Amino acid sequence: MSDAIVSVIIPAYNSSGTLRLALQTVTWQDFKDFEVWVIGDACTDDSEKVVASFEDDRFNWVNLPSNFGGPSLPRNEGLSRAKGRYVAYLGQDDLWFPWHISELVDCIETTHSDFVYSLGVMIAVSGVIGTFSLPHEAWSRSEPLSPINWLHRKSLTETTGSWSTDMKISDDREFLGRLLKAKVKLGFRRQLSALKFPAEIWRMYSIKNNFPQESYVQAIRQDAMKLRNELLLELAALASTLRPPRYPLYRRLVNRSVYELFRLYGIRRWPINQFMYQRYRRQAGLETDEQIQDT
Repeated sequence: MSDAIVSVIIPAYNSSGTLRLALQTVTWQDFKDFEVWVIGDACTDDSEKVVASFEDDRFNWVNLPSNFGGPSLPRNEGLSRAKGRYVAYLGQDDLWFPWHISELVDCIETTHSDFVYSLGVMIAVSGVIGTFSLPHEAWSRSEPLSPINWLHRKSLTETTGSWSTDMKISDDREFLGRLLKAKVKLGFRRQLSALKFPAEIWRMYSIKNNFPQESYVQAIRQDAMKLRNELLLELAALASTLRPPRYPLYRRLVNRSVYELFRLYGIRRWPINQFMYQRYRRQAGLETDEQIQDT
């Protein structure tokens, strides 16, 4: 096929059940001129067969020979193969509304921006637990962040650099920090277009069936606008009742002190980043490095 306008990059690791659902929402995009690069981080499950099952020549599968343990190296592999003018990112366990790509392409072209973003919601067992767009500061831990609501010019990485392979967690914040430091032109499309299912909340890698994304995929298929409005109402209800936690003074002081120590030392530096990475793995259901070798 001829070069696509948008290259979609999806890092994957041994979660073919959620990957199938994520890819389904890509096929439903009302913007059709895209290619997809699913980059396996040395997957040993049937993810390759899942990609092939769509029988869509826009879908491409590449499996890295050894496991990196984070999304940055797979994303860089996708970037090296991407032919599109623009790049979008999707997680293997996250979903898009059908207007996601078209809204962001329209935004980047009408605003002449280098990097654009939309609204996303975070989904937990209880339903919507928050929203995200783009933090004012890349390393603000109080502001959620995910690249699934981003779209940028592929040429942007020629000046700002690609994803850092020095980090296995918070690599998205490091990447964004370089973009903000370079003062690239940003554009915001005020549209809810992405659904994130945090792996550490769901222990996603421990789930083998009855995936939480399934009901949302069905709702998108039946009436995407209705689902969007319901999620916005959930967000409004959440905002109306949200109160800051009233922790004891000593706990607030300890939490603040620990965070300041992490910040001053450097959240991206070893061993802090390694500690955060191992904590994430336990929370997401990937308990040890040995588990990767055994799968």
